[in-house]
Amino acid sequence: MNPMTLSDAHCHLQDAAFADDLSAQLAQAELFGIRRFVVNGTHPSDWEAVVKLAKQRSEIIPQFGVHPWKVENLPGDWEGQLQTQLLRFPTAGIGEAGLDGQLTDAPMDLQIAVLETQLDIARRFNRPCTLHVVKAWPEIEKILKTHSDLRFLLHSFSGSAEQVAEFLKYDCYFSFGGAVLRQPPSMKTLAALRAVPADRLLLETDAPFQHPDGKQYRQEPPGLLRIAEAAAKIRGERLDQLFPILEANIHKFFGFD
Repeated sequence: MNPMTLSDAHCHLQDAAFADDLSAQLAQAELFGIRRFVVNGTHPSDWEAVVKLAKQRSEIIPQFGVHPWKVENLPGDWEGQLQTQLLRFPTAGIGEAGLDGQLTDAPMDLQIAVLETQLDIARRFNRPCTLHVVKAWPEIEKILKTHSDLRFLLHSFSGSAEQVAEFLKYDCYFSFGGAVLRQPPSMKTLAALRAVPADRLLLETDAPFQHPDGKQYRQEPPGLLRIAEAAAKIRGERLDQLFPILEANIHKFFGFD
């Protein structure tokens, strides 16, 4: 494991936004030391695009999940499709799954049912789970209590420093992205970033989403370096000391070599 290698814990490189220049983007990222990308599917309709990337590029770690925005009108065999993908890729986890009480009209009871099905599959296959959680903290904590044997990544963490302490009771990791660069900064997000123990911290781009300057911009794989530089400064740590910690964490969480 190269101590100055950095990995993107959560992104969507299968998105059409990268249809024309993904190779150039990944080449630029590699120049910055960014050499691995955890690519999350969000619905059965994009899982094959994730598969294609993972087969073409060794630096892609695939994840397969149903995003809370996409729980309605799922194909009848989606659970079987999900299990098939996990069998195809021993390093694949469940993601992106989760709950959202603000940015979607999908009924919360349906979101919970679809998430719990995915977590049961994760348990059966002993795979980690990447979760999107927005304005659904009581619901997600109730679920974590009944799935405390699983590893969870709370991606693009939007909770408080106090919630960090609560979720540390579980096998939870916390990932931060472009929000750490926004101006003016969210004091809540900065406090949460400082509160995460070093051995539970991950960083992500969520590319092509969550550019720090707004939705009109495409977040790109090389942007992870800016995020890492900001995170180190906010936490009062040296970047060259943070890199190997982040790499050790991502290996431990996702379980790849």
